[in-house]
Amino acid sequence: MAAPRPKEVALGSTRLPTPVFFPSISTVKTALKPAEYLATLYSLRDMNCQFLVSAFDLGRSGNGDELAQWLATAKQEGATVLMDSGNYESYWKDEQTTWSQSHFHEALQRFPCAFAFGFDEQNPPMEDDDHVHLVVERWRQDQAAAGDRVIVPIVHGTAAALPTLCARIAQETQVSMIAVAERRLGDGVFERTRSVAALRDKLNCTGRYVGLHLLGTGNPISMALYSWAGADSFDGLEWCQTVVDHETGLLFHLSQSDFFRQQTAWGEGDISFQARTLAHNLTFYTDWVQRLRQAVHAGSVVDFCRFNFPPRVFRQCAATFGWEASA
Repeated sequence: MAAPRPKEVALGSTRLPTPVFFPSISTVKTALKPAEYLATLYSLRDMNCQFLVSAFDLGRSGNGDELAQWLATAKQEGATVLMDSGNYESYWKDEQTTWSQSHFHEALQRFPCAFAFGFDEQNPPMEDDDHVHLVVERWRQDQAAAGDRVIVPIVHGTAAALPTLCARIAQETQVSMIAVAERRLGDGVFERTRSVAALRDKLNCTGRYVGLHLLGTGNPISMALYSWAGADSFDGLEWCQTVVDHETGLLFHLSQSDFFRQQTAWGEGDISFQARTLAHNLTFYTDWVQRLRQAVHAGSVVDFCRFNFPPRVFRQCAATFGWEASA
């Protein structure tokens, strides 16, 4: 029997209302330094109370003590700080050979966080048994370094292999959440949505509810589709790389923020272009996720999509997933 979908997922002492979105902070493909994004998020903490930060960026920063104190303060004031392994940044900065699991463990011990993703292997073994063994062993090592903070394992693999791999790893580790990269789920959003549904089906076969986090998912429309299919948690850089149109949920180039500045009071404020755009985006994401959360737990995600997607987008989704028949 499938486990019922809960309104929150417990990760140690942290309880995440679901769905949930973590704005990501990174030194890769972003305009500001991590400390500047952190300052913005802190100033808007009443609007957004969770974010993801890179262990690589923290460990390699020149002001680590200051960042550690800032994270401690944010955590004390109720922010949910999620730390990732730093492998994304080490890949794009061509520092994979100089960023190791031991460096990640040092960051875990130095910088406060509520929970963290494990040190993932981007090129895992081909054999499923070897793959599962590697992820489980790494998770055990990371969990030992993290103490009472929960480590969520990341699983990389093909879209076809991921459901079985994730279910096996969830069973062996007994974790309450598991993470996969959105890019691993297929080429298009429809294929990826079906992959999320397949993952949810396999995870539900474990006999308990296992939360599903999608790495690199910050597109609002994609979040709604994946939530409908069974995903619970997301992180992404779109909030600081693009600007969102509040009327359609579509994303535009950051420089086009001027077109949408009338959609929130931030557009009229005497603040910098970057600050007002980030505030504009966070205002949207906070409202979008709160309403999506209500729809998920009311069983009305299709109606949420009907009323919030551009009509052309909704029509294609309805035809693909058979929504009209169930409306």
